[in-house]
Amino acid sequence: MIFNVIRNLKRKFRNQQPLTWLLQLTLLFLIIFVAFGVSFKFTESVDWNEAFWQSWQTLTTVGYGNRPAETVAGRWVTVILCTAGIAILGAVFTAAFDYRQHLTEKKKLGLMKNPFKNGYVIFNFPGDYQSVNFINELRSVEEDVGVCIVDNSISQLPESVAILPNVHFIRGNTLSRGTYEMAALKDNKAVIVFPIKPSVPDSDGATKTIVDLVAKFVEEQTRILHVLVDPKNAWMFGDCDSTQVMESFELFALVQECQDKYSSEIFEKLLLNSKGANPKTVQPKLTVGWTWEKFQNRLLATSKVSKKKCNLFAIIRNNEPETCPDLDLVIQAGDYISIISYNNFSWPEFEKQMVEESE
Repeated sequence: MIFNVIRNLKRKFRNQQPLTWLLQLTLLFLIIFVAFGVSFKFTESVDWNEAFWQSWQTLTTVGYGNRPAETVAGRWVTVILCTAGIAILGAVFTAAFDYRQHLTEKKKLGLMKNPFKNGYVIFNFPGDYQSVNFINELRSVEEDVGVCIVDNSISQLPESVAILPNVHFIRGNTLSRGTYEMAALKDNKAVIVFPIKPSVPDSDGATKTIVDLVAKFVEEQTRILHVLVDPKNAWMFGDCDSTQVMESFELFALVQECQDKYSSEIFEKLLLNSKGANPKTVQPKLTVGWTWEKFQNRLLATSKVSKKKCNLFAIIRNNEPETCPDLDLVIQAGDYISIISYNNFSWPEFEKQMVEESE
């Protein structure tokens, strides 16, 4: 009879959320637990401590038997409430398992909020191979960093991507406010927008729309990057606070290789975190006022003395990089320097040493 009641209850609440069903069963079990304790206290004339101890060991079927029921009323209370309680407790564990499976399924189908902070959010799934390589390259520097992929054209991530640790999926319409809220954009360090249809120039229009919407949900510390298919469409992004990356960059590398042997391999090593030193942007503070020639000479000398490998790459002024500045160019406040070094390189310490050795 009790089990029929449980089945009827489950049938009644089958359309409810698994969490609601779990909470209802847990509450029902607690009511039976308290009812058993109270009834046992008054039928067996024991203290509250003994009554609830008896309630727990009976309902969990541990059955230590420290103080079994001796009165007729106490035994009937045990028979009725214990039978109901055991059935309800079993249903609680089943509901807990169902709820866990429900969360797993929701996560798999992209229906849960992005749990990561200081990670990366990708709009428009770029494909299995590109995603795996992108994530692995990120983690060559930032181990186990969280990556959230937002897309509405796939029902779930391919297995090759889903099995990677700390990867989250959100299936959402890019024109829906809820999608951007679920992605928790302002809690993460960068948002990368890929074209909806790779190699299709018209996709740049959709990219512009997404970049504009992303900008409404981020704060200053979150960078926005977008992949542009056709250079002719760059005008669309003139008013966007977003960094442009050309989709055809690999083509440029091939052209460069045709013009200059080995250069494509150099570019590859510069861009891949997993292949040695990489470009790093630093801001000079102690060396403001130095000429480019002095800066260059002192950097090389300090690198030799400290045995910390570092090479100059470019100077960045007013957001415009220059790879071959004049030797008499004077470094100004607000300038940035692009250097090539390894991941454990500390610019503040290195710059301090440059100044000390120049005195």
